[in-house]
Amino acid sequence: MGFDGGCFATAWMLAPQRGAQNGLMQSVRHPVVFTGEAHTYRPLWRRNVLLLCLTLGLSFPWALTSKLRYLYGHTQVAGHALGYHANPLQMFLGNLLGMVLLNALYYGIAQMGSYAWMGVATLQLLMAVALPFMLHGFLSFQLTHTSWRGQRLHLAAGPRDAWHAMAVPTLIYIASGVMAVWAVMMLQADRRALAWLYGGLAVTGFCVGLPLLYVQFKRYQHRYAAWGSLRNQCEPDLSHGQSLGLSLRVGLLAWLACVLLVLPLTWLLSDWTGWEVRALLARAGTDGSAGFSMALVLLPGLAMGLAWMMALPYPYLGASLQNRLWSSTSHEAMRFESQVPLNALLRLSARNWLWVVVTLGWYFPVAAMAEARLRLQSVAVWVRPDLLGSEGASDTPQASA
Repeated sequence: MGFDGGCFATAWMLAPQRGAQNGLMQSVRHPVVFTGEAHTYRPLWRRNVLLLCLTLGLSFPWALTSKLRYLYGHTQVAGHALGYHANPLQMFLGNLLGMVLLNALYYGIAQMGSYAWMGVATLQLLMAVALPFMLHGFLSFQLTHTSWRGQRLHLAAGPRDAWHAMAVPTLIYIASGVMAVWAVMMLQADRRALAWLYGGLAVTGFCVGLPLLYVQFKRYQHRYAAWGSLRNQCEPDLSHGQSLGLSLRVGLLAWLACVLLVLPLTWLLSDWTGWEVRALLARAGTDGSAGFSMALVLLPGLAMGLAWMMALPYPYLGASLQNRLWSSTSHEAMRFESQVPLNALLRLSARNWLWVVVTLGWYFPVAAMAEARLRLQSVAVWVRPDLLGSEGASDTPQASA
């Protein structure tokens, strides 16, 4: 359910690759254990959803923190649970500052009249350029507030490393955003052929660029996250060709979602309501009701497309990366193996999202716990006993010379 082993991935994308396996002496195998259950997670989920609705989303930092503390606390590695220590008030103040600045900028752009879309394009361009640095800050924050056996993790990289790792998908994202703005401008000018051309290029770019950005972010996470003195040796995990091929496969599934779900549903709603998208876009800069009407036309299709992405392409991408990256992760004192059954995960994810839609979301806690258990318990960690002290020597009888 969008849970890609997030707590485990955040905490354990930290060891280097295969280069130090000669130093592995009598390593003990510890399967990852997930103890979360739907009946204990549901009250937390229900409370978070209620608070989010009552506070119009302002309680999100508290909801996220309580969720991650539950997931981390129920994920055990070598007999020790992970810990999450972020202060939700600190997150809230940071989010509040960001919202105030963005709203001020968008308000100023809204006063630009016919030039409003150019202002939106400029702002989106600046935000896209800053995206690798924002992802770097997010990962650094998450790792700094994650612990195992009482020791915090950290990110052994700087913003320049983030830009170097994610520059290509960021540039694709920027180009796609520019194309999307041009498509809107052509649609407002009733130049539909050019609008379709730019719109198609924008959708294609987003479908490829966003999965590639996710792949590169996970590689960056793998390469630079660290626990104490255990750090990556920066050996290759996925070649550029493999990363692009995986992104293209996921992008094709996303493109099909746009063609088969988003566009047909948007057209049907436009015909049913009599609200033409072009006319709504033309009035969006000066008429507030036009934005609301446009949301009613666009959001159902986008929601169905998102459900498709979360049910199939996203689990496929996450599991493929997990098996490839985690299994190529090792250190002289620690190494990992991951064998997520891809077909079983895709069947589970499709069934989960079907039940989530049928039950109007009530099934979500059951689905989230089932997917988390399948993905996390497909992972094992080989740890040299001296890393854990005397307790590590007898936890598990399986050992490797």
